[in-house]
Amino acid sequence: MTWAELTLIVPRGELPATSALLHQLGAAGLQEDFLPGETPPYRQPWDTGPDAPLPPRALLRAWFEDPQQAPIDAALQRAGRGEPTWSAVAETDWEQAWRAGFEVLTVGEVIIAPPWEEVPAHAVIIEPGQGFGTGRHPTTRGALEGLVAIAPQVQTVLDVGSGSGVLALAAARLGKRAWGIDNDEDAVRDAIANAARNDLDVRFTGDPIASLTEPADLVLANLFAEALLSMRDDLLRLTGRWLVLAGILADREHLVRGAFDRALKLEERRLDGEWVCLWYRAE
Repeated sequence: MTWAELTLIVPRGELPATSALLHQLGAAGLQEDFLPGETPPYRQPWDTGPDAPLPPRALLRAWFEDPQQAPIDAALQRAGRGEPTWSAVAETDWEQAWRAGFEVLTVGEVIIAPPWEEVPAHAVIIEPGQGFGTGRHPTTRGALEGLVAIAPQVQTVLDVGSGSGVLALAAARLGKRAWGIDNDEDAVRDAIANAARNDLDVRFTGDPIASLTEPADLVLANLFAEALLSMRDDLLRLTGRWLVLAGILADREHLVRGAFDRALKLEERRLDGEWVCLWYRAE
């Protein structure tokens, strides 16, 4: 069995009809891409206003198993769909390629690993899922570094925006009483499953932060800047001794600093690429 990829530049208004035609011609799968240099700006969670307009053309990819290229080319030309380009698709072990993207992360005595790696018994095993956070992203790593450094000084840890639960689970592995909240149901489900997988007693819920009444010695919040600002009062209310803020793009650091510097003492600032992590201590 051999696979081939067909690429075709298509006016955006003709995408549905062209996609239907390619399926009729035997395409097993389709993918729409932007042409080089025509990708609209990525819409961040904090962006307001209308979406950027889509470019007038699209790059359509189609995959065929053992195709007869000449009849397909002729059918596309008769339909006025332009000149297709063909290329061979190399055989790939997709499962192995997917697994290769999830590496073991070690921060101090904390080890975060996927379930197929051979690691010590105290490692935190995270099944990659929909919940954000396998520890590899600079924002998660920055928050983990803060947790590991501050852990000897605290007993309780709250993870706000817990995602897959990696931060709260790491805190529990360090012997702390930890809990986490997230407004994404899928993330909460994944975090609960990860807690069970690691036999760790960590409670994850979808409770809004405003409903929490128990402060924590250390609050971890790995969220984008605008979310941190919207939660400022609750984060301060729940911070017993330390607050670690991650997920902050460098060009928005001034917004976060302006809101938190006057309430807490900034003890550490770490920059990883374009991401800033801030460690605050309650005076």
